[in-house]
Order: sequence, then structure tokens, then C-alpha cells
Amino acid sequence: MKKKMKSRKSPLPMASPPSPSPPKSSILNGKKKKKPIASFAATAGVLRSPPPPSLDKTLASISDLKELASSRFDDIKSRLIDRSHSEIIKDLEASHSRLHKRFKIQSQTCQQMMDESEKDFKKMTERVTETTEAMKETYTEFMAEAQATASRVCKTTIPELAKSLEKSIGALQSRFGIPSN
Repeated sequence: MKKKMKSRKSPLPMASPPSPSPPKSSILNGKKKKKPIASFAATAGVLRSPPPPSLDKTLASISDLKELASSRFDDIKSRLIDRSHSEIIKDLEASHSRLHKRFKIQSQTCQQMMDESEKDFKKMTERVTETTEAMKETYTEFMAEAQATASRVCKTTIPELAKSLEKSIGALQSRFGIPSN
């Protein structure tokens, strides 16, 4: 036995406005109670923001509900994207701030190192200059001593050697009987 099925729209659970008597199911008592779908959507929490002006009319069909769901979905989607973008921008700004601070600290460190290097370079330059000056003075003293010694040798030692040589030659000449000039 086949039962003939009636073609009906699928019933949606509907919430009614608060009333003193409990709501009766339209399925159990067989009465078809037409309730606007917008009221169900409002009590189910779908509409959290003020409803758009198009909700003033009663949603009587599935296509109206589909339109409402589609517009609400688009609205939620755009809000979600906006919120996501704002969070991304906040994260980006925080990251930029951290990088800026890190860059500033590293720049200060580099500047300190450059200042210390410059001080060390000045100290080394001063030491090299002092050493060069000391070497020049030592060289000047050494050259003066060498010239004085050479001059003494030329003035005293050579004539003394010449006299000593003359005496030696004279002694040899007299010993061997060579006439002197």
C-alpha cells in the first residue's frame, strides 16, 4: 500500500513572541499557523544589527528568506573582511613599530661603535705621530754624533795616523839606509 504523499513545503521551526501560553507545534495539532519568517530569524539571533529597511515587509516565502540570508551573508562577509583587514593593519603597524625600534637601537649601537673606533683611531694616530717624532729626533741625534765622530776622525785621527806613519817610514828609512826626500 502506497500512501500518497502530499506535497508541502518543509516546516521551519518558528519562535513566537513571548506569550503567556506555551507555543503549540503546528505539526502536532495539524493547524497551519502562518508566522512570518523574519520573526523566526530575529529570535534565532540571525539579525544582530538593526534590520535593513527591506525587512519592514513580512517574509512570506522561501525566496524572501533566501534573499534575506544572501544579503545578511554579504553584510557579514564584508564586516568580517573589514575586521580582518583592520587586524592585519594593526599587526602590520605593531610589526613596523617593533622593526623601527630595533632599527633605532641598532643605529645607536653602530653610532657608538663608530665613535669608539674614531677615538681609537685618533689614539693610534697620536701614538704613530709621537713614535715618528721620537724616531726623527733619534735619527737627528745619531746623524749629529756620526758627523761629529767623522769630523773628529778627520781632524785628529788621520793627522795622528799620518804622523805615526811618517815616523814609521822615517824609522824604516834610517834602518835600511834609504835617503829621505
